[in-house]
Amino acid sequence: MSAKKSPLLTAAKVGGATLGTLAVGAGSVLAGCRIVYDWGAELHATPAECALTYPGDELMDRFDPSLVETTTFAITINAPVEEVYPWMYQWGGTKSGSLSSEWLERVFGRMSIFNRYELCEEWQMPDSFMPGDFMDWDRSGMGCEAADVVSDKYILAFSDVKHPPRARGAYAIAGGKIDDMNFIWGWYFVPLKGGRTRFLCHWKYYGTSDPITRFCLKRAILYCGTCMQRLQMEYMKKCSEGTMPVHKHTNLYRKIFGPYHYAPDEVQDKTDAPHVRDGRYAPAIEEVRPAKMADPAWPPVEGPWDVDTEYYRERIPRAIEEIKEKAAQQQKAAEAKIAALEAELAALDK
Repeated sequence: MSAKKSPLLTAAKVGGATLGTLAVGAGSVLAGCRIVYDWGAELHATPAECALTYPGDELMDRFDPSLVETTTFAITINAPVEEVYPWMYQWGGTKSGSLSSEWLERVFGRMSIFNRYELCEEWQMPDSFMPGDFMDWDRSGMGCEAADVVSDKYILAFSDVKHPPRARGAYAIAGGKIDDMNFIWGWYFVPLKGGRTRFLCHWKYYGTSDPITRFCLKRAILYCGTCMQRLQMEYMKKCSEGTMPVHKHTNLYRKIFGPYHYAPDEVQDKTDAPHVRDGRYAPAIEEVRPAKMADPAWPPVEGPWDVDTEYYRERIPRAIEEIKEKAAQQQKAAEAKIAALEAELAALDK
């Protein structure tokens, strides 16, 4: 008869196998994070671009610089700024999505992100996007608040636990053993000669003083985020240059169910989602400094680019006329609504 195995020995073997499996799994995850980081880092900005101070950097001044992670990306787009900026203007989970890999967002991030590779009129109106609006990543309330919306120059978002977003159902991102938390996420547009655009994305976040939390945040935000940011830069280039195809099912549905029509302006509601615009009436950024909708200092004169210095002199008057035209459309829609209500009220009085 064979001797009975010792329960202690069996438990030790099972425990050892489990620990080994966990170690291999953890090592694979860490290696995977590094691989995707190295791939994403191929679109890092030039050293000169990385060395610049960007609008919004001042929001990180309260933190120990050694605990702040910074990364900057850049790509040249063969289209003028006015054809690039609108894509970021309509960015957001309840609008055109993240303009990164929606599949990765849904599978690994469990976020309800669905991209839209078309410019939509209802998201391009003068009041479609303002400082204080919530740029949602998911229906759960995760996201960031718009701090600055400077037409054709830059859009800056931030999430600060000490100055949380004002939108109903939204929250400032935190987690782990944090002592404080803030990040900025900015998209910057530089007009280049030849009708091209240098598109930059610059973000910073405070990694917290807790070493374990900081280690985890670096892998989740910096490493994996770098991969997603590269995809966003490439998607923006394709969308702006007209090489990003719409979803196959979109064209299929249009063929099957008939021509596609946008809803007319007069039936557009004030908000595209209940919580998105709450903050515009009292932006959280104004607890720190005034929100910006203009910035003559961008792009910097001494920057590393061959800037088209006449671009904004020619562009701004046209932008003003475009806003006036869209505002007139909205005013016409408002007048139609008022007239209908007045007619209904008059009918009730008869």
